[in-house]
Amino acid sequence: MPPEPDDPSDRVIFQRIRNRTIEALEVLADVPAGVGREGTVEWINGFFDWVDDRSPRWRDNTAMTTAEVKAVADVHDLLVACCDATNGIYDEDEFIATGWPARVQPVARSAADLMLARGRFDEDVEQLEPPTTG
Repeated sequence: MPPEPDDPSDRVIFQRIRNRTIEALEVLADVPAGVGREGTVEWINGFFDWVDDRSPRWRDNTAMTTAEVKAVADVHDLLVACCDATNGIYDEDEFIATGWPARVQPVARSAADLMLARGRFDEDVEQLEPPTTG
């Protein structure tokens, strides 16, 4: 069955996923407030909602540059290690005390800043590059 006229293209979906990834990175970069606001599980899983920890397919997002994919991969790998090291710790204060959020924070901030330097894509119209912001 052909897509409905209002169905977004694959490119628009990639643009939306890139925008959501930026938002997830911003939460990871907001320590300790992000952990306290989101909770330990959602602080981590908010990122994995958009960057699948079990499949490398997210690396094929055509709205992301090679440098952006690398930066997000660095965050991904660090969060996987964080999950392994903190498995079963759900209390926000205890989780923050492990030091893992502080380790993730600068890597997430760097990735978010890199992506924000290009800007956010439109979520309804295909674009080769995000519109310039002034």
